[in-house]
Amino acid sequence: MTLPNRLVLPAMVTRLSGEDGFVNEDIRARYVRFAKGGVGLVVVEAMAVHQSKSGPLLRISDDAFTPGLADLVTRCHDAGPARIVPQIIHFLKISRSGWRQTVDQLSLEEIDGIVSAYATAAVRARAAGFDGVELHMAHAYTLSSFLSKLNPRRDAYGGTLANRLRLPLRVVQEVRKAVGHDFPIGVRFVGDECVRGGYSTPDAARIAYGMT
Repeated sequence: MTLPNRLVLPAMVTRLSGEDGFVNEDIRARYVRFAKGGVGLVVVEAMAVHQSKSGPLLRISDDAFTPGLADLVTRCHDAGPARIVPQIIHFLKISRSGWRQTVDQLSLEEIDGIVSAYATAAVRARAAGFDGVELHMAHAYTLSSFLSKLNPRRDAYGGTLANRLRLPLRVVQEVRKAVGHDFPIGVRFVGDECVRGGYSTPDAARIAYGMT
């Protein structure tokens, strides 16, 4: 991907989306404004690859969302030279009572479903006209929790760094297979977990190399 300049708008959830996850006028106005301003790369705020409820968060988990996303891309491209990519995310379940699902509660079938959900969402991103896709692996969400040194799984998806990388790498590989080799894929992950016992910069370097 060639950018018109080095200005990048990172993905930041705005809560401007409705509970239904569709692009609305507030979302369109925000990102078109950045495109008009000349930002080289606009990363649209995180959108869910699966169906779990999450409040006002954009979604890319069904073909029904594609027309609105395609319209957003067209408007941004018309407004300026910016390249536009969506950040796509999977998150674990949480209840209003405070219960939170953890990665060790996921079955192997559910893990396979996460891989498939990312790949399908990336295909929708390409169909909508986005210039690439960014995979969310940060901030203690699902893939970040697999990467974490605090990952409690005791199977092939936990323990060593190679095991903790297994799911994120499966996601990258399946997304690449689904969208082809001419569609940029980015990954957002943390350089330091900033928690006791978590990984820090030396581990982050190894993760970055592992992703490539």
